[in-house]
This record gives sequence, C-alpha cells and structure tokens, in this order.
Amino acid sequence: MFHQLSLLIGSTCCLLSPWTVNAAQPVRAFPAAEGFGAYAQGGRGGRVLFVTNLDDSGPGSLRAAIEAEGRRIVVFRTSGIIELKSGLSVRKPYITIAGQTAPGDGICLKNFGFSVVTHDVIVRHLRFRTGDEPGPAYKAKGRDFAPDAVSIGSPSRNVIFDHCSASWSIDECLSVSGEGITNVTVQWCMITESLNDSFHPKGPHGYGSLLRCNGDVTFHHNIYAHHRSRSPRPGTYGNGSILLDFRNNVIYDSSGYSAADPVRMNYIGNFIRRPRGAVFRVGGPTTQLYASGNHLDGGSEGNQDNWRLMAGATAANKAEKPFPVAEVKTHDAQDAFERILQACGATLPKRDAVDTRIVQQIRSGTGGLIDSQTEIGGWPDYDSAASPPDSDNDGMSDRWEEQHELKAGIPDHNDDIDRDGYTNVEEYLNRTDPRLAD
Repeated sequence: MFHQLSLLIGSTCCLLSPWTVNAAQPVRAFPAAEGFGAYAQGGRGGRVLFVTNLDDSGPGSLRAAIEAEGRRIVVFRTSGIIELKSGLSVRKPYITIAGQTAPGDGICLKNFGFSVVTHDVIVRHLRFRTGDEPGPAYKAKGRDFAPDAVSIGSPSRNVIFDHCSASWSIDECLSVSGEGITNVTVQWCMITESLNDSFHPKGPHGYGSLLRCNGDVTFHHNIYAHHRSRSPRPGTYGNGSILLDFRNNVIYDSSGYSAADPVRMNYIGNFIRRPRGAVFRVGGPTTQLYASGNHLDGGSEGNQDNWRLMAGATAANKAEKPFPVAEVKTHDAQDAFERILQACGATLPKRDAVDTRIVQQIRSGTGGLIDSQTEIGGWPDYDSAASPPDSDNDGMSDRWEEQHELKAGIPDHNDDIDRDGYTNVEEYLNRTDPRLAD
C-alpha cells in the first residue's frame, strides 16, 4: 500500500534479522560509526518512509515520518528549509533519518528545536539552524523562547548524530542532558554560532553543549565555534557520574568548564584556537580529568604539558591514565584539525554557505559572537532537484540497484546479500557495496 507518507512494507523473503546474523559481532549503525553510540540500530529492517515536502506536518512531512510507528528509515525526496511551527521530537525508537538522500542542496530545520527522547536513533547529514524569528511573538505573550537547536534528553540511549550542523540556538546548540541517558555519540558535527544575547530569559546565553547525564557519551571530530562557553560543559544531576570521551574536536572562539557535579572525562587530541579565556576550567574536586595530546594554537607551554591548559585544576582532579571508553580512531591534534575542517558538518549532498563561512573564519582567525542570524545574512537558499528514479519505492535508486545487480522492480531493501548485517538500503545510504561485506 502506498500513500503520501510512503509507508512501504519491504520484502519479507529474508526472515533472518540482518542485524543479528552473527550474534558475536554486533553491527555498527554504519561502518564509520564510533564511540558509545556506535551500535545504535536505527530503523534497520523496517519500512522506508519518504519525505516528499517541506511542510511542518501532514502526509509526506518529516514530522509524519518521525511520529510513525515501528522501525523506519527516512529518505528525502526534496530539499530546502522546513519551517517548524513547534519543536520536533523523536519519541518512538528505531529510526534512521538519512539527510544525505536529499536531492539538491539538502535539508535545514528552522524556528524550533529538534530533540530525541528514545533509543536506537541514527541522524545523519541534517542541518538544525533554529534562529530567533519566533522570539518576538513569544515575548509579546509573556512566554519564554529559549530552544536548543538539538537536544538529546531522558531516557535516550543508543543514539548517534553524524555529520550534522547545529547553529543559531537561543540556548545550547547541541546538548545531552537528563537522567538515564547513555550510549550516545556525536561525531563529525558542526556546533556553531549560538545566539549570544537573544531571547533567553537569563540574558546572554549562547552556549555550545550542556552534557549532563550519568551515562556514557562520546564527542569526537566536531567543531565548536563562536560560543560564550560550554564547549563543552559536562556534569550530572546528582546521581552517578557522566563518562565523557571528548577527543579530536576543534574549539574556536569558545571554551569549556565543569562545575561541582561529578565528571569523568577524557580530553584528548583536541585543537584549540583563540579560546575565550581558559581552554577548560575545572569547577571542583568531583571532576576527574585525563588530558593528553591537545594543541593550543600558539600555546607552547600548555602543549608540552596539557595540565597547564586546565584552569583551576589540582592534583585531585588529575587522572593518571585515560578512562576506558568505546573505540574511536584518534589522530594527532594538528592532523585532526585539517581532517575536521575538510569533512565536518552536513556535507552531503553538499556543504552549505553557513558552514563554509565558519570554516573560513576558523582558518583566518576571524568572526565572533552574534546575537541574531540576521547579522550574517540568515538562512541561505537551498535548491531542490528531482530525486533519482526508484520504481519499486524501496529507497534505493534504480540506477544504483542495477549497478549492483539488485532487482530494481522488487522492493528488496531489507535483504542482505553479503550477510554483513547491513540491509541493502543501508548499503545504499552508506555508499557501500551490497555484495561485499563491510
């Protein structure tokens, strides 16, 4: 059955669960997934849902796909800006949102925040640029307007954000905050330009990431740029301690800190340029911190002894060896700097003008805090294009299926020819060969 929401039930001929082909070897969310959230299942084995318009809600909208039941993989057949009329929240588990499938220039969400409050969620190549346009109407009604661009809240687990871009938030750009959250990865994302003095009821409040939970979190190969602070701000809400693996990130025109709540943190291989004050400020004796391989541009003493980069730190805060964490391929900080600037953010189908400008600013040492997206031109235009022909509506283009000797006329998206645990449609999304085990 096919209708505008495009709830397509795939082939049922493959009854083996493709994500449990080899129980001894769990399957990553996609081959390049790393860190604590690397084994999020997403919508593997479920229906393919198509986003066919830029409406806030209704048939064919992103919201309709997110609110649908069951395992689902979301494929885009349009590009452009989705002007949200309220926050968009992923509350039902087992979903993959594949922003890389958008034809044209890709997808951008504006006006309100995007949140995850469930498990087994994969989000790739989306832009979340909130902005302040709803602010005046909220203020006129005496209501607060202070959304994060992206928030991962209770009781989320097994969540990964990969190659996304979050900016122009009123509060933090991308936060992981709440009890019971664990197994989260944010990788290769651009977390930039929170709005400094906007509509937040506390006044200037443009921050990077509030990471307060009692679980395991990985942030690697991300960019933080142009925030007052909280790049990052780890901690808990009193129960247990967060374990944060923060490595190979670029921090530009911002800084981080901890407070009195418990923190266990690896701060490894990060590249810092033009920090706002101390690179990282330790807030109390409950912070346990391992620092190694970080590079402060122009900071020779701190590069020789990373402990000098940690303001307020004492011997009681110093971990002598790194905390055991989920695997992440780690680069030398200066090598990571180039890799990240070249590949970070929502780069598929293409990097947009906002991310391009910020990367140029990081390279040239320019730019600064903004109070409104209007100061830098606002949202760029995102052109759409025709989506590739997909005659059987299984989420894979006919041309790709023919190139890989699949059946373009039969919905075989949930088959797994090479038995590597990735279904055919996942191979398509991952740009891998469905006949060659990954």
